[in-house]
Amino acid sequence: MKILLIRHAEAIDYETETVRNDEWRFITPKGRKNSLSVFKKLKDEFFTLEKIYSSPHIRCVQTAEILATYLKFKYDVEIVNELAPESPVEKVVDMIRRNSIFETIALVGHDPMMTNLANLLTGGKTANLQIKKSGVCSIEYDVKTQKGEFNWYLNPKTLEKVQG
Repeated sequence: MKILLIRHAEAIDYETETVRNDEWRFITPKGRKNSLSVFKKLKDEFFTLEKIYSSPHIRCVQTAEILATYLKFKYDVEIVNELAPESPVEKVVDMIRRNSIFETIALVGHDPMMTNLANLLTGGKTANLQIKKSGVCSIEYDVKTQKGEFNWYLNPKTLEKVQG
């Protein structure tokens, strides 16, 4: 299966009258623009996408919704606690196993979880990779053997792919 690891877009980094904790931080206009540019650049990579999972934090849900809207995705974004920043990456791997019937899934979450997950799924082959805000990493993962291959990472600043 192909797994697309997506880090949420740039979010506000301060409190407001209504935003009093980390979970409620929302993405900035710049974050919206950057994530949309990334998704446009990768449009063909999302051709077989069957599921979009998101952390329950607002900034991830918003990023996932931008993706779904851009793709005219016919299904809902599914919010899962496994992608919350305090959740262990092993829970995400269990979720991936439970969803092995799908050809392609997207996971929208936080760092360091997304970077750690890439490293875990590839057996350490992405040790030098850090997934930046709005960055996308593609991994081909065999659920039966529990081995993954790093395909590419799209740098959100340059919109260039780093191949595996």
